[in-house]
Amino acid sequence: MVKRFAKFRFLGVTFLASFLLIVGGCLWAYLKLKGATSPLILHFNDAGINQIGSFKELLWIGITGMVAVVVNFFVALEFEARDRFLGKMLAAGTLLLGVLLFIGFAAIISVN
Repeated sequence: MVKRFAKFRFLGVTFLASFLLIVGGCLWAYLKLKGATSPLILHFNDAGINQIGSFKELLWIGITGMVAVVVNFFVALEFEARDRFLGKMLAAGTLLLGVLLFIGFAAIISVN
């Protein structure tokens, strides 16, 4: 299994970056918002605030993102063994997911 990970270094680095973005955003949100007593604004649009919640719900967003990255990593390993393009495409999509979740955490921090 270790040889397989070493063979696909690009995937490993890409998924590690995505995972670290999500963990970093989650930790950043924890450090900035741990003292908040009022409900947090989790989602808003041009009409206004449409979802509020506790810090626990914010953590579930991060946990869901981390689980998605781990599952996508193993799926991408299988794709990469069969077709190199599909593995790299899934890796790029997962990196985009990590970046978007990090931006989402930053937006939530800025409005709270």
